[in-house]
Amino acid sequence: MKNSNPKLGTLVLDPSATQRTLLTHMVNKQPQLKLLGAYDNPTAAYKRISEVKVDLVILEVELPIIDGFNFMEALNEDTQTVIITASSHHALKAFDYGVTDYLLKPLDPHRFGLCVQKILKKYNWLHQTKKKESMTIRCDLQKREVDISELLWVEAMGDYVKLITKTERVVVLSTMKAMANKLPRDRFLRIHRSYIVNLEKVDNFTSTSVEISGNLLPMSRSRKTSLENRLEPLG
Repeated sequence: MKNSNPKLGTLVLDPSATQRTLLTHMVNKQPQLKLLGAYDNPTAAYKRISEVKVDLVILEVELPIIDGFNFMEALNEDTQTVIITASSHHALKAFDYGVTDYLLKPLDPHRFGLCVQKILKKYNWLHQTKKKESMTIRCDLQKREVDISELLWVEAMGDYVKLITKTERVVVLSTMKAMANKLPRDRFLRIHRSYIVNLEKVDNFTSTSVEISGNLLPMSRSRKTSLENRLEPLG
């Protein structure tokens, strides 16, 4: 369910209401970006990140509770970050953290536009050069590699889990929680205590089930909104 030219899901994090309003306006003027939310604290931002795929976080480094660097450490490695702040004091540390850009306040619209071009260039490069992802599992007393992109869903089976692809079903000694931690959270979602689905393989869904390759999987009603939010950026 991928869009061939997806917009980058963007989240804004700044304790200043004025700055959030300004950044919201700037993001909305960029056709390649899609604003997923603007937040004044890390806790609310973390919650949103757990619900949807976030490609880009634009944040002030001076935050309540924790600083921006601690916040960035919890992000998915594919999520780009842009720091906006009033001082160049944190610049060296910021680039040690792999930020895409570092902007000084007051924000300049032209400079922000150049920043977006840099973001898009990095996004395209990452997706063009990304190697086939796999994870190592132990099956029948042997280690083997499983192509994550080929997974349709994961199913609980007592003390084991079953990995389902179009061509095989592999039984692995693991808990659902441990398996969920191994899978990219931007592409997989636990829809039921017994099922984790590959979002890119979802064909259809209702309030109680998900359809993948002609198979109906049960879904907890409480997960429907999360599924809708996660599928939306995929187009």
